[in-house]
Amino acid sequence: MLQWAFCKFELNQLLVKALDGNEAKREDLSRSRLHLVSAVDAISKAMKDGAELKPTAWLDGLGNVLKEMIEWASEQTSVLSLSRSPLLQYVTCAFDDADMPSKLKLLAYRTYIDTLFKEALCMRLTDGNTDHAACLSLLHDCNLYLTKASSCFIIDPDEERKCLQTQIQDLRGSVNVHISISEAMKYIALGDVCLATALMDEEGMDMEKVKDALDFYRQASLATRELDMESEAVAMSRIGKVYSDVLSLPEKAHKYHYQAVRLALTVMSPSIERSDWYKYSVEKVKLHQEAVAAKEKNEHERDRAPAMERLQEKVAALKKAEERGSEALLEHVYEQHPHPNLERNMVPCVSTPSEMKASLRKAIQHYHPDRNGQHGEDWKVLCEEITKCLNLRYASLKGVK
Repeated sequence: MLQWAFCKFELNQLLVKALDGNEAKREDLSRSRLHLVSAVDAISKAMKDGAELKPTAWLDGLGNVLKEMIEWASEQTSVLSLSRSPLLQYVTCAFDDADMPSKLKLLAYRTYIDTLFKEALCMRLTDGNTDHAACLSLLHDCNLYLTKASSCFIIDPDEERKCLQTQIQDLRGSVNVHISISEAMKYIALGDVCLATALMDEEGMDMEKVKDALDFYRQASLATRELDMESEAVAMSRIGKVYSDVLSLPEKAHKYHYQAVRLALTVMSPSIERSDWYKYSVEKVKLHQEAVAAKEKNEHERDRAPAMERLQEKVAALKKAEERGSEALLEHVYEQHPHPNLERNMVPCVSTPSEMKASLRKAIQHYHPDRNGQHGEDWKVLCEEITKCLNLRYASLKGVK
C-alpha cells in the first residue's frame, strides 16, 4: 500500500507539471515504474497469502485498490498526452507479471486495449487523412494484448468476468476489421505512388509500375473483402480507373466501377457520397450504360431498317392518325391493321376519359412487339410503331380525370 501511495504521489507531481504547460516525458514516468510494479506485486502477494485466513471484505478491499490503479491510470492518460499511454501500459504489464486473480488481469487488458484502439482510430497526418502506418502499429499492439487476455478466458458463472470476456471478444472483432481497413488503405496508397510514378516517366508509360499498382489495389480489395465494403469499393474504383484512364479498356473498367458503386450503395454515407472516387465511378458507370444503350439502339434500328422501308406508307398513315387524337388512332389501328389473332381485335370504348385510357392499355397489350414476334419481321416492326403511338396518346391522357 505504501508503494502505491508513493508511486501515485510522484505521478501526481508529473501531472501537475503537465497541467502547468511543462510536458510530461516518457522517461520521467519510467522512474515511477519500479514503485508501481512493487505496489502491484505487494498487494497481489497479500491477496494470495491472505486468501484462506483473511475475511472476504479484506480481500475485496485489496482487489478494489488494484481496480483503483487501473481506473486512475486510465483517467490520467488524456492529461499526459503520450502515445501508447505508458502509464496504463506499466499498470497492465505489472498486472501481467503478478500472481493475482485473472479477472483483475482481464480488467487491465480490456482497459489498455480499449485505450490503444481509440488512439489508433484518431491517428491523423498533417493533411487530416488517417495515418494508416501508425494506426496499424497500434492495432498490432492491441492484438498482442488480446492474445494475452484470451489466455485468461475460462467458463465462469461470475457476471463481471463474463462481461469482461464478451467486451474483449468484441474488441478483437473491431481490431481485426480496422487492421484490414488500414492494410487496405496502405496498399491503395502504395498503388497510387506506383501509378503516379508510371505516368511521370518521360520516356513513356512504365507498364511494370502500372502492373504493380494493379497488384496493390487487388491486395487492398482482398484485405477487406466481407469485412469493410467501403475500403473494398475504394480499391475497386482504383482498379477501374487504371483500366479506363490508363489502359483504355472500358469494358473491363466497367466491371470494377460497377462493383465499386454497388458496394458503396450498400453502406452509403454522406462521406462516401461526397468522395471523389465514388463520383468518378458513378460517372463512368453512367457513361458506359449510355454507350451500351446507344449501341443497342443503333443495332436495333439497323436491323429493322429494311422492314421500315417496306412499311413507310403504313407508318406515315399511323402517325397522321395519332396526330388526330386517341379515338382516331384506335379506330385506325383496329381497322387498318387488325391483329392476326382474332381474339385480340376489339371495338374500342371511348365515350369517357377512363374508357379511353382502358382501351389504350388493352391496345398496347395486344400490339406490344414482345408479344408479336411470331407473325414475321414486318408485323413486329409495325407493332413497335403502333405501340409508340399508343403510348404517346396514353401519356397525354394521364392527367385527365
